[in-house]
Amino acid sequence: MSTAKRDFLIGVEKKYQEIWEAEKIFESDANSIHSEKYFGCIPYPYMNGRLHLGHCFTITKVEYASRYQRLKGKNVLFPFAYHCTGMPIKACADKLTYEMATFGCPPNFP
Repeated sequence: MSTAKRDFLIGVEKKYQEIWEAEKIFESDANSIHSEKYFGCIPYPYMNGRLHLGHCFTITKVEYASRYQRLKGKNVLFPFAYHCTGMPIKACADKLTYEMATFGCPPNFP
């Protein structure tokens, strides 16, 4: 089986990553006074469950808006992270404990 197509795509990916790195396409200078600023913000997804299509729906709206504003020449900052502290982790641990007690490990569904 040939890997030529994969190798070609990896080459294209590396080429554009180098261009983006050299031109600092995805970097913002918050102190810049030379362009209008745009800050894209969303509530970070909690990790008390698996990521699902709803997360993508929320994230892509802000990502598209941020990319559009960048195309218009604005200084865009779109931070992204996961919220992984406190109660969401406790809730996830409690859910797993309940499911293992109820269905076993490995699970034996009725």
